[in-house]
Amino acid sequence: MPPEVLDRWVRGLLAELAAVEGDTAPLRFAAESAGLACLVVVWPAGRPMPVVVGERRTPASRRSRCRADVLAALEAAGRPLTRKELARRLKGSAAGTGHGAGTVAKALAELTASKELVNTRDKRGYRLPAWLASRPTLFGDARTGAAS
Repeated sequence: MPPEVLDRWVRGLLAELAAVEGDTAPLRFAAESAGLACLVVVWPAGRPMPVVVGERRTPASRRSRCRADVLAALEAAGRPLTRKELARRLKGSAAGTGHGAGTVAKALAELTASKELVNTRDKRGYRLPAWLASRPTLFGDARTGAAS
């Protein structure tokens, strides 16, 4: 398909739409014919290109997905994981998540603050609160550290 055909068609379409009076709200139109498909998005030139709400990615939504991915990674591992181990697992393309180390660190901080994760600072890593069974040890309760 020669690009000049598409260029001519798009410029003609824009000229025809500009001549129509009325609403200048963004438009999205998709069609298919003869084995080809096309998506046309039209918006006022001085504004940013509109996106579907699901396509819009805010830092908060990325971190929300990262928090869910951290919890899923821990559940899949079945054992405590350090920040570095989690970052490695969530960065890899095999996981398909692509979260950076900074996003993982912020998600861990939020999950720990909300008590969805526990980090006992024993260098074994983050764990789910349910994994901390109340079992007496020589020095007290393993969960609280209180002497018996």
